[in-house]
Formats: sequence, C-alpha cells, structure tokens
Amino acid sequence: MENSKEDRRIRRTRRLLKESLVDLMSEKAFNDITIKDITERADLNRGTFYLHYADTYSLLKAMETDVLDDFQDMISNYDALGPETGLMPILLPVISYIVENEEICKNLFENNFSNDFHKAFKNLLQRNGRVILERVFPVCKQAPSDYFFEFITYGLIGTLRKWLDDGLPESEKQIAKMVNDSVMALAYAFFGTKG
Repeated sequence: MENSKEDRRIRRTRRLLKESLVDLMSEKAFNDITIKDITERADLNRGTFYLHYADTYSLLKAMETDVLDDFQDMISNYDALGPETGLMPILLPVISYIVENEEICKNLFENNFSNDFHKAFKNLLQRNGRVILERVFPVCKQAPSDYFFEFITYGLIGTLRKWLDDGLPESEKQIAKMVNDSVMALAYAFFGTKG
C-alpha cells in the first residue's frame, strides 16, 4: 500500500515538472528555461527536481520519450484491417493524440533542442510505416523503398508541423484523410498495385 502511494506521488511530481516545462516552453526558448523557473511553476523545490532529473535536458528527454512511447503504443495496437482501409485506423488515433496534447506536441516539433525527438519520431515512422505498407504492398520488400520512406516521413512531419503552427484549422478527419490519400497515392505510384 505504501509503495502505491509513493508511486502515485512520484508520477504526480514528474507530471507537474513536465507540465511546467511545457508551459514555460510556450513562453520562452528552451535554453532560457532554468530549473528554478520549472520548480517555481510546479510549486516544488529544487531538491525535488534533482530527485527525478539531472537537468532541464533530461526532463525534456523524458517528455520526448513519453510522447514517442505513446505513439508507438498506438501504432502497435493498429491491426491492418485490409488494404482498402488504408492508414486511417492508425492516423486517427495519432492525430487525436496530437490534438489532446497540442501544447507538448507543438513544443517538441518546434523546439530546436528536440533534434533527437525529430530523429526518433522519423525513425519510428519509418520503422512502423515500412511494416504497415509491406502488408499492403508486398513488393516494397524488394523495391528500393528507402527514398520512398524518407519522402513520406519528412512529408508527414512537415504536414503535422504546419497543421500545429496554423492552429489546427482542419479537423482531425480532414488532416488524417489528407495524409492517408497522399501516402497511398504515392505508394501506388511508387510500388504499383497492391499485393
């Protein structure tokens, strides 16, 4: 019972620190944010911060890891229902997550100190996208598909960044359909017909 309370307290403290960092990243550049800024915003002391994180960069890294893990969980739960469904069953939950976590996603996509996040997100998209598209287009296992995956992952990241920068003007379904149609049209052009 005591461990459960302690675990809850640890999770709550880490959540407060992450939320404080997200709030501050909306107000000023990451490299201008101090541990004092974060702990004052979270109403915690510096000692508590150091119990959980070594510095602001390790807190940022923990946030990035949380978001990437959430994306991976959504993708892992995706079960291709057949080629005719396209990518909508995976795109809709991912895009809904971005809407629900708009501030943190916007900060991670825009932050110059999140280069590791950009690389990790791109790798996550490529690794998982390859598996998903190989179900629909088995020929892409043999085709020189590296260029295709570079193109679509940068395109997807660019689309999401623009959508976030513009304040999410399109609905979740509109942006998901736009991405789905673009990726599937390019896949048909690149790989030909479905398996």
